[in-house]
Amino acid sequence: MLKNDTPKIAHVVCSYPPYRGGMGNVAFEYVERLRARGMNVHVFTTKQGGKEVDDPRYVHRIPGVLNIGNAGVLPSLFHRLSGFDLVHLHYPFYGGAEPTIVRKAMRHDQGLIMTYHMDAVASGAKGAIFSAHRRLLFPWLINRVDRILVSTQDYADTSALAEIDRVMDRVEVHPFGVDLDRFYPGTDDDIRSLHKVKHGAPVMLFVGGLDSAHHFKGVHVLIDALEKLGQHEWHCLIVGSGDLKESYEKAVAEKGLASRVSFAGNVSDDDLPRYYRAADMHLFPSTKRAEAFGIVAAEAAASGIPTIASDLPGVRIVVRDGDTGLLVPPENVEELSTAILLLLEQSDLRERFGLSARQHAMQSFDWEPLIDKLVETYDSVLGQQSARTYKV
Repeated sequence: MLKNDTPKIAHVVCSYPPYRGGMGNVAFEYVERLRARGMNVHVFTTKQGGKEVDDPRYVHRIPGVLNIGNAGVLPSLFHRLSGFDLVHLHYPFYGGAEPTIVRKAMRHDQGLIMTYHMDAVASGAKGAIFSAHRRLLFPWLINRVDRILVSTQDYADTSALAEIDRVMDRVEVHPFGVDLDRFYPGTDDDIRSLHKVKHGAPVMLFVGGLDSAHHFKGVHVLIDALEKLGQHEWHCLIVGSGDLKESYEKAVAEKGLASRVSFAGNVSDDDLPRYYRAADMHLFPSTKRAEAFGIVAAEAAASGIPTIASDLPGVRIVVRDGDTGLLVPPENVEELSTAILLLLEQSDLRERFGLSARQHAMQSFDWEPLIDKLVETYDSVLGQQSARTYKV
């Protein structure tokens, strides 16, 4: 229980539902579950594209002075966060993190927690900007945060955090959760029929954004791997949408796979668990460190199906190789296709991995104990002396 009966808490995040993205979805779960416990929590996020969203009063969408992908430069956050006892920043958020942390530097008594979701990874000019930010500003930002939350220690140990002296004394591991009542084992023949899956054909499932912001999801690698599966019976359902969807559909058609790969587009929150129950395995072929955890892999585990995933820091904690699924080297088409063939051919292995995956989800990704731990961290930060001696 928080020591202050009615502390005001602000979550600051670059994107938020209805936009579909891991960072915004995590913030949404935190906010809704904390508010369900009677806590006074607000959200500050960017307003994208002038679109009006029917939000509750505690969700504040701020027009950016300059938009940066799904984020934006929001200098007004400095003043908007006035009166909050605790700010929970979801990072990276270029343009939002800076005014949030400048405020902390000037108002030491306002608690500041950061969830470090991932390293910012890009190529070309954007990559050069990220690299300069990491060298010049990142240490200054990090050294003003009271507590740093990471989804796995594995990712933290290999991230930009590890380059900063004595930062790990403020790091706590807070895995992201999954709703075990929404995602559970079962079957859904109606989804299979909807997508004209042949009777008895094993179904593979991919869930993720098909937009440029999620280019690292590895759909191109997946399509190349599917081409190598030969005459085996299978069907692949791809859930998600975005500006790259058309190019993926074209690649599938060119490889002669259109009858066995279905693009479902964005599906409703009610239907998403049904797609997992319609599947026999989940495919998660991400290519970059921008994939730091894998909420979809946790959802698949809760649904009792194994995942074949890229062997990336953080992801390999969610998917346990040889226990709840299989790990393959990122961007390795041959290894991915070999792993898929193994699970296509061995239904007993799929079943064993699926049972283990459900147990893993129940033990590690149940939201309620994870929110209990988050509240304990809030309590600790609110109760401690927030003023710290900062390094220049």
